[in-house]
Parts: sequence; C-alpha cells; structure tokens
Amino acid sequence: MNMKLKTLLCLTLIVCMALALSACANPETPSSAGTGTETPSASSGGEPSYVTIIGEDDPMLSWDPAESWAAEIRVLMNVYETLVFMNADGEFEPRLAESWTTSEDGLTWTFKIREGVKFHSGAVLTAQMAADSLNRTIEMGKSATYMWDGVTDIYAADDTTLVIECDHPLALLYMVSACYTAYIYNPEYDTEWYNACNCDGTGPYKLESYTQNSDVVLKKFDDYWRGWDGDEYDYCIFKTVYEAATARQMMLTGDGDLWIQCPYEYIEEMSRDENIKISNTVSYQTLYAYLNCLKPPLNDVRVRQALSYLTPYDDIIDQVVCGYGTQCYGILPPSIWGYSEDVLQYHYDYDKAVALLKEAGYENGFTINYTYNTGDGNLQKVGELLKDSFAKANITLELQAMTSDAKYALARGEDPNERQDIVVIYWWPDYVDPSSYFFSCFHSEENIGFNLSYYYNEEVDALMEAAQAVTGESIEEASKLYQQAQQIIMEDAAVLSLYAQNYTKPYAASLEGFVDNPAYPTAVFCYDLSRAE
Repeated sequence: MNMKLKTLLCLTLIVCMALALSACANPETPSSAGTGTETPSASSGGEPSYVTIIGEDDPMLSWDPAESWAAEIRVLMNVYETLVFMNADGEFEPRLAESWTTSEDGLTWTFKIREGVKFHSGAVLTAQMAADSLNRTIEMGKSATYMWDGVTDIYAADDTTLVIECDHPLALLYMVSACYTAYIYNPEYDTEWYNACNCDGTGPYKLESYTQNSDVVLKKFDDYWRGWDGDEYDYCIFKTVYEAATARQMMLTGDGDLWIQCPYEYIEEMSRDENIKISNTVSYQTLYAYLNCLKPPLNDVRVRQALSYLTPYDDIIDQVVCGYGTQCYGILPPSIWGYSEDVLQYHYDYDKAVALLKEAGYENGFTINYTYNTGDGNLQKVGELLKDSFAKANITLELQAMTSDAKYALARGEDPNERQDIVVIYWWPDYVDPSSYFFSCFHSEENIGFNLSYYYNEEVDALMEAAQAVTGESIEEASKLYQQAQQIIMEDAAVLSLYAQNYTKPYAASLEGFVDNPAYPTAVFCYDLSRAE
C-alpha cells in the first residue's frame, strides 16, 4: 500500500506566514504577560507561580494544530490533547478517550469519549467534534497525515462513541497518541482563525500571549477536566533565547527552570551545580548524513561505501555529543521496535576505504560538499571531523553553512548535479513506529520530501510497504521486513547513520515532576510540574 510521503511545502508556507507576524495574543487576555511589561497574576489570588522553559528558537511556525509538524509540539502539547497518551515507559494511557476496544478482525476501533471535558472556549467535547477534528487534519494533509493511510472512515456513533474503521489491521494506538496529526481541537474554527494566534483545546493550559522571537505564555485553564491540586504552576513561559551563553547564565542564576536543547559541552559544567539536575533519556532521534546517490562521484556505491568506512563514528559520538549517543546498527535507533544488531553497522576502516576508492577509479581523490544548518555547532563539528578523516584518503570536503530554507531549496533543486553532495538532518519519528524513518527518508518519491539521498530501490520500497501492511497483525513479522530493508539500505550506503542521541536537559533541582518523554520530542508537560518547598 502506498503512503503519502512527507513534503516541506506546508512548512515553507507556514514559515512565511509566521515571519509576517510580529506578536499576537489571545484577544480575551492581556498581551503583556510574561514579556517583562507586566507581572502575570495568579489564577486564584495570591502570588502567581510560573515556570520558565528555555528554547533555542521560536517554536511557533503554525498555530493550527492540524498543520503543526515542528517545534510547536513543546507548546501545543500543553494546549491540546490526544485520544490516547503514550507515557515515558511506552505504555498507553487513556486521555480524551477513557477506554477503547477493537473488533475481532482488527478493522474497527471504538473509543469511548470522556464526558464533561471542556474546551478553553467553554464548548463541551463530543465524539462528533473529535471525529471532525481528526477528519479535518487528514483532509488538509499538511502534517504527518501519511500515518493515517489505511483508515477509511472516522465517525461518531453517538455523543460519546467515536469509531475508526480501517481497510487492514493497524497499530492504531500508536497513531491516535502521536505527537503530530492526532490533536483533538475545536473543529469549528478555520486555519485563518488559528493562525491569528488563537487556540481552543482541552489541555491544562490556554494561550495567554505570544511575542514572536521572545516568548509564549500559557495560563492554567481552571476548568481542566483532570482538576488541580494547587501545586501546579499558574503560568508556563516558553522563552526564546538564541545565545547559548545567555541561556546558560539564566540556568545558573535561576532565571530559567529547564533548558530544552542545551549544547552537550555545557552538560558537565551544569551537572556540578547543586541547584541543577540533568535528565539523560535514550531518545528516538538520529542524525543522518545523506549521500547524493544520483550525483558523481557518489552515484558509485563503492564510493559511498568508502565514505562509510572513512567516517570516524566513535570520535563523532565522543566529541559532538560528549558520549551521550549510540552508533546505530542500520538506520533505526536502538530504542524503537524493528531495531536489530544483525543489521550492517559500518566502522572506521581506512584500508577498506582506500581499496574501494581505487577500485572505483578515485584513488587520487575528489572534492565534495557538506551542507548543514547555520548556527548548529554540533553539525559543524560533525563536518569538521568528516573533513579531517576524508582528507586522509585525498578527499576534500567543503563545509557550507546554510539557513534551513536555503538548505532545503538546494536539496530540492531540479538538477541532481546542482544539489549538495552530503546534507545532515536530525530525524525523529512522527509516531513511535519505524515506518516514519523508512517512508519519509528512504522510500522512492516523485516530489522530494526528506529522501535527500535520492535513493530509489524497488526492493526496499516493497519491503517497507509489506512491513507497514502487517504491523497491525504482527510486530515481529514487520520487524523482520524492516530489518531486511535496512540491510539493503546500508549495503547500498545511501546514508551515513551517525548516531542515536540521548536527550540531556538541565533543569532546576527545585523543579519536581519533570520526566523527559521521548515519544514527544522537546515537549514539556507543564501540568506534571511543581516546585519543591
């Protein structure tokens, strides 16, 4: 079965739209909260409590939960909820659906919608609203909607019964708990309303204000269905801090409570401060260096294999992520099902690399380029290590720092010979399923999405399609098929599978309840947080 493949078109439009906005706020609330012009007030009298979460960039590319497919997750996961939630142990918990059943043939799922749940607008959640919400997201096709392939109908049987029908058995709980395309929101509003910086979810916090490139302020929703015991924060402030040195100082002085993407070189220093704790969580996030399979000299598999043997994997892990990472066997991180140490893993081997280059007719070397995001020191370090290692085999690697827009524009150029030779991309799954890695990154595609190796292999396509089709019936069988596909991808050396990284986040020792959940990368669930006395 064919899947819709990822595309960045929607994100490009969203970025343009976001840049056109300087600031906006919920019209029913003051726009100054959390911006330094006015102190937030407590929701029930007394001094307000607020938690400050530091991020490296403005997370809000889109306010429409149907379009969200990027860093908005760290904010929107506090505003919106899903039918089911996957906890940090990988177990499914009821959320807006208090229970669920599946038919004997696995084709029909029935969810019991929780009664009495209110949206921030005061509207009461019904099964019809949940159905309309999911159907709108799927019909818009702007986010990771490929994951819904196989779903044939979503409808409300009555006010509290939501039915999802499929054309073959699906691992549906992974889908309805996903970090993208699974939000339940008020479907009465359109994209124009949402992207005017409006929100209407059922989550514990509602939007108070937004100042672009500065902060997003969320205020606790008094009528939240799970209730409040008094220890939670009145406000959550997501603060954009572009300079790592400034963010570091904020954490050390207590002006920040949690730092979402702290550079690894600061972790050791912060761990020595008695007022700071460090989370260290195995994640689903990988770093790929895609090799251009269509452009000489990398269109020769022997050259790509040579680069795979010239890559200093151990040095990259030690010097870039300071040991907080693992080299993968194949393309999957060791934390996700489908991973296997029986799949090919390359190691540095200079002699093998030189022999392959000689066999391919490149014993005198060549010059290629490496593109990465401007300002990302980790990716720059990876490039520098590759450059030094490749030079030993007479290969010159030119490093090119580019903005994200420029990098993707180059990668999607019409002429393969005008594109980059190597581009590095962080990857994490849209939901906890291997298909996100395979279909998005290595499946043949007409319009370039994230298959930036331009890798086209019908056998691999067939294996991943077969794996996706049987996932709902047998994870074990799907795993075997994914492992076969990985083996071929690695033998073809379509990508340098550099490492799966750990999430390491400094947070205030006084901050209680923080658990880093890798199923929702960079999300911080503020409802769980409180400050120790």
